[in-house]
Amino acid sequence: MRLLLNALGFQTAWWACVAGVGLGLEIPALVYCLVLVGLHLAFAPKPWSEIKLAAIALKIGLLVDTLLQTTAVIGFNGLALGHLSPFWLWMLWVMFALTLNTSLAILQTQPLWLSALAGLVFGPLTYIAGAKLGAAVFDGSIIHVGALALAWFIALPLLVYAAKKIFIQQQGLS
Repeated sequence: MRLLLNALGFQTAWWACVAGVGLGLEIPALVYCLVLVGLHLAFAPKPWSEIKLAAIALKIGLLVDTLLQTTAVIGFNGLALGHLSPFWLWMLWVMFALTLNTSLAILQTQPLWLSALAGLVFGPLTYIAGAKLGAAVFDGSIIHVGALALAWFIALPLLVYAAKKIFIQQQGLS
């Protein structure tokens, strides 16, 4: 049941953020995500490992999305701090990290090339879907799709590796 709730929580957060930007409900979407993060941490067996992983994901996501935006691969809508990617994307990276020890924990048991392949395929699809829902501006050129794919080809295995290392370290401390 916990895995299902985690997966549903992430999906509803994604929809809330993406649709929230398009509908002018970005702040309520961010509050909703903060509530989900709080609930996740309240029930997580090892909340500090989840916080550590979320911080790593936030750093990676901030770098990836700001770079994608700065290089005009994609333009994100929404509230932002200067030229950085918008806050709703920050929240989605945090929320995504909270799936890596729960609903997506299976990735930790697989070779990292499988995570890279999943990032290559599914990373661009989520950005394209977000753009179609009004959260971003994206021209869909093969070069820009390739840049999104490359970003997630690198980012997802990094996150899975980090999750695995943090989980193993926490196991050793228990």
